[in-house]
Amino acid sequence: MSELGQLLKKARMDNDISLDKLEEMTKIRKRYLEAIETGEYKILPGSFYVRAFIKSYAEAVGLDPNEVLGLYKSVIPAPTVETTVEPIRRKKTHARNSDKISKWASTILMLAFVMLILGVLYYFISQSYEGDTKKQVDETDKITEKSEPDSKPATDGGALNASGNKPTATPTPVPTPTPAAPVLTLVRSEGSTDYYSLTGADKLTINYTTKGEECWLRIDKIVPVSEGKTERQGLETKLYKKGETREWVSDMSVYITVGLPAAADLLVNGTPLTFADQKNARNVIIELNKSV
Repeated sequence: MSELGQLLKKARMDNDISLDKLEEMTKIRKRYLEAIETGEYKILPGSFYVRAFIKSYAEAVGLDPNEVLGLYKSVIPAPTVETTVEPIRRKKTHARNSDKISKWASTILMLAFVMLILGVLYYFISQSYEGDTKKQVDETDKITEKSEPDSKPATDGGALNASGNKPTATPTPVPTPTPAAPVLTLVRSEGSTDYYSLTGADKLTINYTTKGEECWLRIDKIVPVSEGKTERQGLETKLYKKGETREWVSDMSVYITVGLPAAADLLVNGTPLTFADQKNARNVIIELNKSV
């Protein structure tokens, strides 16, 4: 143990201060305090901290730090100036930054030069294209002007046309004959069924209106299924109220059942349908004879 260490330890013991308490007072680690007492300064983080730690130790135990440092200055290692490479690193970093900036600047200059060349080329190409377009338009105008015939319309009926012949008279269009109106004919009545025939039409158009309070009505399409046989396919079955209207269009014959003929108003292709009996339910078969 060095004389300085003995002096400091004796002062600590006289003041009844433990190493743990001294560590708390000086904020210096306990192993560094022990190294100061034993004179093992190599354990400390550096010669620069030796004087600072001894000064704090002396102040904590009630000694004059300057007097202690003055008495044992030959024992305490002199602080050495530690060389750092920070300036060199900064120079290198600065040099690297300079290199990066110069590279970016050269790249930007190259891009600007390329863009300038492309812009000049685009300008000359667009000017050349516009000149060619104007020439084509002008030539087209000239050709159009030359191709226009310098002739006047003939006002005389006997004048010759461009080929040297007399103009041919336009034929008068022949009017299309108006088709005959559909004809609805009552063929016969058997029991509660009335048989009608419609000619001069390709389709059946049936318009219905309830003129009474209500009327039950069913309408079926008569569909051929085999030679000489037919079946009925329902189109609609409903109890209609007063004022209700309905329209059906069929390309085949139909079978209609009317619950109260007196309350029903039926038109077949514009022709009113009459019933043999107005009070009782009637069946109506309308055969569609399509026009050829």
